[in-house]
Amino acid sequence: MRLFSLIACALLLAASPCLAGDTSTTVKSRGLVRCGVASDVPGFAVRDASGRWAGLDVDFCHAVAAAVLGDPAKVSFLPLATSARFTALMAREVDLLSRNTTWSLSREAMLGVEFSGPMLFTGLAFMVPAMAAGGGLKGLDGATVGAVRGTTHVQNLDEMAVTHGMRFKIVLYDSVEQARDAFFAGQCQALSEDAVLLAAFRSQAPGGPDEYTILPERLSKEPISPAVLRGDAQWSLTVKCVLAALITAEECAITREAAANGVTPSSNPAGALFLRRADALAKPLGLEPGWALRAIRAVGNYGEIYERNLGSGSPLKLERGVNRLWSRGGLLFAPPF
Repeated sequence: MRLFSLIACALLLAASPCLAGDTSTTVKSRGLVRCGVASDVPGFAVRDASGRWAGLDVDFCHAVAAAVLGDPAKVSFLPLATSARFTALMAREVDLLSRNTTWSLSREAMLGVEFSGPMLFTGLAFMVPAMAAGGGLKGLDGATVGAVRGTTHVQNLDEMAVTHGMRFKIVLYDSVEQARDAFFAGQCQALSEDAVLLAAFRSQAPGGPDEYTILPERLSKEPISPAVLRGDAQWSLTVKCVLAALITAEECAITREAAANGVTPSSNPAGALFLRRADALAKPLGLEPGWALRAIRAVGNYGEIYERNLGSGSPLKLERGVNRLWSRGGLLFAPPF
């Protein structure tokens, strides 16, 4: 029923001319980018005691604010439950959804949203108590498995049951936070989620992370991407360009420090050429020149963002793996400028 309600909402919004508008103009007039994020997921979006937000998704929102408004601080964060993320975007409660969300064609076709390009690659995995890990994947046959309603993982579990000849007793929750808490409370024998998110939850585990194991199998492909409403070409392209700029900055070795100190043809020829090409897009995008440099100066290049939030500089300490640049054996790339 929730999916049908979302589809009906999308159709209503698409049919209402009064709701069609230029998000870029609205954001500039408001002086604030409204960003939908998770409520408490280490590595992606978490708030400290002083109310300061941090995480991969949070950094991307700061980068967009820096590019569009000239100030990374001009962003507000709306924590959203999994079940409310697309509803909030379609209702225009947020301008940008940066909330650990899988890009799927069915979501674009049925919900009227548009994804901005892969920001992270991961896959469906299972977390189990460490004492139960010896059974491996086959040990989950007949197990009670927690999953989040409305996610791609529910469909993946159905497909896995068919392809592997396994049976699951699936228990659905309205948010990843509910699913996490239920699993740690022993209400289900395994928790199914994308592997990076499970690593974040494992870092919060009662009794310490060693009490739980993430099984090594990856059972789906999950390209995580920011999303915007479909139908606003300039805003959609702006968000895509900011993501591409952060990735290209790593390719060109433009670090946060280098962006602050200045990138010149003598110090970094490839970087200076990229920034000139980015500035050539400023007018078509309705941005002030220097938009890409401002984004990089605010949060660093993609590699710096990953290491700070998910990698060696974070509690998760995840290897980049497939999230390395394409030129270094990974899957990550940006369209050329």
